[in-house]
Order: sequence, then structure tokens, then C-alpha cells
Amino acid sequence: MFYLIQFFKILFKSPVRGFFLFFFSIALVFSIGQKNYLEEQFTKMIPENKAGDYFYALVASSESYQNVARQMSQLPGVYKVEILSETQIKEEVKNVLGSMQVDVTDSSLDLNYAGLKVIYTKELKPRAQELVRDYLTHLVGEGNITLGAIKTNDQITDKRAQFIAVIKTWGYSLYLFIVFIFWVISLLSVRVKIAEASYLLENYQRKRKVGLKMALNGLTLIFILSVAVTFVLGMPQFINLLVALGIFVVGIFLHAKSYYWESH
Repeated sequence: MFYLIQFFKILFKSPVRGFFLFFFSIALVFSIGQKNYLEEQFTKMIPENKAGDYFYALVASSESYQNVARQMSQLPGVYKVEILSETQIKEEVKNVLGSMQVDVTDSSLDLNYAGLKVIYTKELKPRAQELVRDYLTHLVGEGNITLGAIKTNDQITDKRAQFIAVIKTWGYSLYLFIVFIFWVISLLSVRVKIAEASYLLENYQRKRKVGLKMALNGLTLIFILSVAVTFVLGMPQFINLLVALGIFVVGIFLHAKSYYWESH
């Protein structure tokens, strides 16, 4: 009890150090013990990219294109329908006419069309893609619509999907590494104060291994409290708690060094 009291005296004298040691100790044990829960949360934080191939459609502006867009977005196999701006429409028309080797300028384009970008769900089969196009043609009327070719996701979308995959794969590990680093920093900051108290007690009260005993009592209690908090979300993974215990044991033995006064 003597060493535990001395340990908490140090924390009370350095409340910021003490707070961070408690906070990151709880965060570390919780993060390790509830690994499955946190990995699930990281997966939920970044939704899966469900956008697949897409095509553009030019609809006569006499048609209620907003109503068409709403109906198409509710169709199975359609991920999203975007209404294009006038600039986007002109650009798409120029691309189509350019592929036909027709030279046009913006001033020559007097468009009376609304533009839609129909994005399929990911990995929708070609037959289903054609059914979506047929439905759109039937909905608007064949004479009131021009359909562009089906295009695959561009490179930016692919890179975004790769980034999301990396975050889902390594997000928890990166988070745990950051928590661990801050825990080590907070532990070492308290270790400095323990070293000071240990030097005085070992030299003036003839006690031995004071720093180790203070760390053993104090960090053991913090570990027990951290484990208790971990149970808030249900039963933690027992093997993972043993890993956390091993980390704390190493942290305790960091205080095994004997301290001497250095004069300069």
C-alpha cells in the first residue's frame, strides 16, 4: 500500500501526466481487448464503393427529366443517377460528335437537352445493364433520348476504391499503433517523476527498487481498471487481454533501473 500511495502522489502532483497515463492505458487495453468490435467500426465508417459502370443519356428537355432521374434511381441495378450541368452536357455531345469526326464549337451547340449520368451498381452483368438502358428508352420515348456508350469506372474511382480498401485493412492497426505510441510517451513522462521520488526514498529511507515497486502497484491497478472498462461493450477477447497484460509487464520493468544523482 505504501508504494501505491507514493505512485498516486506522483500522479496528483503531475495531473496532466497522470491523466494521459490513465486515458491512454484505458484506450490501449480497450483497443486490444475489443479488437473485433473496433475493426467492425472502421469498416462501417468507410462505406463500400458500390458504383460500377455508367453511361450518359441526353433527354429532350420537354420531358420531365427530374422525374425520370428519380424513377431510374429507384431501379434495381442502378446505384445513382446524376443530372448533368449544361457544361457537362456540351462536353459529352462534343465527345460523341468528335468520335464521328464532326468538328464543333461551344457556340454552335444550341442544345435543348437535359443530361443524365446513370451509374450502375458494382459488377452488374451486361445483360442487366442493357435492360436498364431499354427501360430508360421506354420511359422517355425512343425519339426523345440519345444514349451514350457504357463506360467503366475511371482511374480516380479505382484509386478511391484502393484507398478505401487500404483503410479498411490497416485502419485498426494504424489506430492501435498511434494509441500505443501515446501510451509509451505518457508512461515515460511519469517514469521521470517516479525516478525522482525513487532516488529520494532509496537514499533517505534505505528502501530498494522503489521505482519498480511503485510501477508494479500503480500500473497493475490501472490495468485492472482498464480491463473493467473494456467489459462495457461485452466480453473482450481473452488472448488479446493477455497481450495487453504483457505490454504492461514490460512497462513495469522499465522502472527496474536504479537511479543515481548526476552532478555536473
